[in-house]
Amino acid sequence: MLKIENFKLFSDKKIVLTISDMIIEQGTFSYIRGANSTGKSLFLSTLVGNYKNYKGTISFKKLPLTNTKNNILLINNELPVIKKLDMMENIEISIGKLATLQKSRLLDMASALGIIDNLRTKMEFASRSEKMFMYLMRATLISPNILMIDDIDDYFDPEIFKKVYHIFTMCIKSGMIIISTGKSQVMNRPSFIIKSGEIRKDETSW
Repeated sequence: MLKIENFKLFSDKKIVLTISDMIIEQGTFSYIRGANSTGKSLFLSTLVGNYKNYKGTISFKKLPLTNTKNNILLINNELPVIKKLDMMENIEISIGKLATLQKSRLLDMASALGIIDNLRTKMEFASRSEKMFMYLMRATLISPNILMIDDIDDYFDPEIFKKVYHIFTMCIKSGMIIISTGKSQVMNRPSFIIKSGEIRKDETSW
């Protein structure tokens, strides 16, 4: 369980985002909806440990997040890709040669996403969505405790997101926490919304 209490996120000395109380259970998908410049990306950077300008308590499995050796991955538009390699090669160069079970899982995901024929496409010719598919499949093969995707609706429209959510359901069965952010409601799923500088439950989706 990921628990956040009395949280204040700062940019310089200005509060940009607050959370009174937020609980995300293991084996769940949470979506945080908010406009641009509302602190969504900074919040995810804080959880992964890349941003430190905050006050409050963040715990995972009842231990301070900063004091636990958690496997947390953040997918955003800053991730590198080797353009001369194809999708499969980019995955393998990051995590090593795939075992038989991993290859089977990768093919299952590619099939669900409808991109089996794209696995050998050079990344220099890949679309933004295809690059995000590669990041997503690579991350799920690593099997982190917490997987975060920033601005997911920049890459997938609602119809494609239905396929992506199928991948998410495969991951959360193992207890993975998945958190993504975006500007629009991509699916009618329980989510959070940023209003007046605060992350709170989006009551319309629960």
